[in-house]
Amino acid sequence: MLNADVEVDRRDFTVRASLSVAGGERVALFGPSGAGKTTVLEAVAGLVGLRRGLVELGGRVLSAAGPRVGEHGVGEHGAGEHRAGPRQVAVPPWQRRVGLLRQDPGLFPHLSVRANLTYAKSAAPTAAELASIAGQLGIEGLLSAMPARLSGGQRHRVALGRLLLARCDALLLDEPFASLDAALRRALTALVKDLAAQRAVPTLLVTHQLADAQAFADRLAVMDRGAVLQVGAPDEVVLAPASRRVAELVGYLGFVPGPRPGVIAGVHPDRVAAGADPARGLVVTGTVVAARPSGAGWEADLRAGDATFTGRLPGPPAGDQVTVTVLDPPYFGPDGQRVESGVGVS
Repeated sequence: MLNADVEVDRRDFTVRASLSVAGGERVALFGPSGAGKTTVLEAVAGLVGLRRGLVELGGRVLSAAGPRVGEHGVGEHGAGEHRAGPRQVAVPPWQRRVGLLRQDPGLFPHLSVRANLTYAKSAAPTAAELASIAGQLGIEGLLSAMPARLSGGQRHRVALGRLLLARCDALLLDEPFASLDAALRRALTALVKDLAAQRAVPTLLVTHQLADAQAFADRLAVMDRGAVLQVGAPDEVVLAPASRRVAELVGYLGFVPGPRPGVIAGVHPDRVAAGADPARGLVVTGTVVAARPSGAGWEADLRAGDATFTGRLPGPPAGDQVTVTVLDPPYFGPDGQRVESGVGVS
């Protein structure tokens, strides 16, 4: 189990995140660039210091800063007294048994694939261990090759194999496959997913690509400006965003007036159906602003009053006005927080 409850000061804001990842579980930190996702990974890896917080892995304390957990209380000097001094723990990164994989595989160019694979292991792996990992990664025929002769995907496989042979207790993935083509990215993501599950290793992935997060994660943690806005199963977060900001980050392209004053409905382009079907959602009639082919269908930008939204339709819009049904949309109140169909909002 990996537990991370961290605060890290950055120049423009403080990153605050609290996450628990079970063995074999995969959690994706998703959000825009600069949201603080990588800072969370670096805090777990011991590459940045904590302002306050605690990082534990398998019962081992890796980082601690500030008062000890549970040591706030009411004492003789009043409420909130610290009953002990601040605790400071900072295990060096190389002693944490945490594997960090970034976009740059970080292979040693003067070492063969075999030497790169075994570099991080304190004791040389057995021939069976090396053969097993190489076989799982599909690089068994490359052990004598030098990194300069490898493709991008092969280099990433070698870097991953090095972490697996080092018997890391947790895997931290910082958009490691972002520079690869979509098909190879999917293949390697699926491979890491399977290996993490087989080894029961807690795994954190940082990405700003929602499709990658959904394909990889058991749970999705949406971050923005240093804060974790929502954590849940990927489909739950996308279909039931807790706030308008979360909705914007997970792909909602427009907000239209809801069934009650002061309430708006989020419109996800994949949750729009042609025609009026009030039993399935919110019926909206809009003026066509633009339309373009999108995959096997069409994507249309529509304006309804002062609101503009986007929906994907099976064919090109017929005419200047289109009536659509926004399927079971999430509703948000004036404060941007989700409400249930506008109940309690006037």
